[in-house]
Amino acid sequence: MSRKLENLKPERVFYYFEELSKIPRESANEQAVSNFLVDTAKKLGLKVYQDKINNIVIKKPATKGYENSDGVILQGHMDMVCEKELDSNHNFKTEGLDLIIDGKYLRANKTTLGADNGIAVAMGLAILEDKNIEHPEIELLVTVEEETTMRGAMELEENILTGKMLINIDSEEEGWVTVGSAGGKEVSITFNEEKEKFDSTNSNFYRLEVKNLFGGHSGSEIHKNRLNANKVMSEVISEIKKGFDIKLCDIKGGSKDNAIPRECYFDIAIDKFSSQNFIVKCKEIFESFKNKYIGQDPNITFEISDLENKYDKIYSKNLFEKILGLLKDLPTGVNTWLKEYPDIVESSDNLAIVKVIDNKITVIVSLRSSEPTVLDSLEEKITTVAKKYNASYEVSGGYPEWRFKPISRLRDTAVKTYQDLFNEKMQVTVIHAGLECGAISMHYPNLDMISIGPNIYDVHTPKEKMEIASVEKYYKYLVELLKNLK
Repeated sequence: MSRKLENLKPERVFYYFEELSKIPRESANEQAVSNFLVDTAKKLGLKVYQDKINNIVIKKPATKGYENSDGVILQGHMDMVCEKELDSNHNFKTEGLDLIIDGKYLRANKTTLGADNGIAVAMGLAILEDKNIEHPEIELLVTVEEETTMRGAMELEENILTGKMLINIDSEEEGWVTVGSAGGKEVSITFNEEKEKFDSTNSNFYRLEVKNLFGGHSGSEIHKNRLNANKVMSEVISEIKKGFDIKLCDIKGGSKDNAIPRECYFDIAIDKFSSQNFIVKCKEIFESFKNKYIGQDPNITFEISDLENKYDKIYSKNLFEKILGLLKDLPTGVNTWLKEYPDIVESSDNLAIVKVIDNKITVIVSLRSSEPTVLDSLEEKITTVAKKYNASYEVSGGYPEWRFKPISRLRDTAVKTYQDLFNEKMQVTVIHAGLECGAISMHYPNLDMISIGPNIYDVHTPKEKMEIASVEKYYKYLVELLKNLK
């Protein structure tokens, strides 16, 4: 069977990446990919441990001369964010990815690529397979559900790893080594009022929506001032409501708590006799908002479409006002910046999802901060808004920050190796996105950890792409770094 990536270098890295891409691996659907890792380890003649939640640890003995060196853990996660274009029919539960070589990049056909974090797993497997490299004892740790709950790292068993250093390969920009990351939690806000019966005889029904926004990773790209579809659409609906008596039938915006929402719609009902004027006014307001925001997002698209199916229940006028008020008042974006690193976000929130669950409108906000007290303060800010509109709320999904350590042999070796190998200076940073290092450190607090990775762009969006040459560069770097950890 011919392989799409057979001519890419390093050949074995891209071989394993292609194999992984054939396996559906959305968060919480990881049994198949976990079993693939077990089978691969056995084929390589290596010890493998699969825990009860499908985390994987594969061990490779130290090469000659490295027997007394501290062991190294290579770490990544097996799941991926599954986002696709609106016109894509891809089924993430049953289908592998359709990979495309696009010039100097690798991407997927109208879906996320899964380089976050398939490339870590592919590099790890290639290193385990290679009998010609020098290294201390290696443990490849591959976790589950990183993209949703960090369950794999949070529930990691405390007696399965022996290494003293950990290299996380879940960063997305070459030339940088990450030595700290944000912690986070999630606030779910619910309006308990359900729909009420509605006589639809004299009403027409429409879907008003914004779509094709750029979106992006709610951690690493929250500072880029990208439009939030839930915010935009609530503004638009509030403006339209000034001239018409419209009734709310349904609402949906965003799909992942760690992705800036790219689309949002409101299904509404309006008196038949007002419909013609309503459509004209909607188009005028759409054009006005498009002109307002096109500088931020050139692809922004507003649409109004007829709904064939009529609703026989609607939300009350009072609840409609409250949901618009809540969406208006909830902050989204950067909250504070790090004092030590003024260009790095300290805390932020993402107004990630608004949807109907069991006939009740629910809004999900994800929070991040590298400082726990600031995270608590941001949580209070969000819950205060919920209380203002008499909504109930639940705080969950917390994961810990990864705190910077002033002394790190691994960090120093990583920086020196990069300089010696490429004659380029490696920058040290603390990032705003959440990494598993914080959760892992709860179980193994004395680990010396860094995070690195090749260039990957537009993660958590269907535009995700990975620079092929950067993969080759970083695999070479990783091999040399392992050699230098003697």
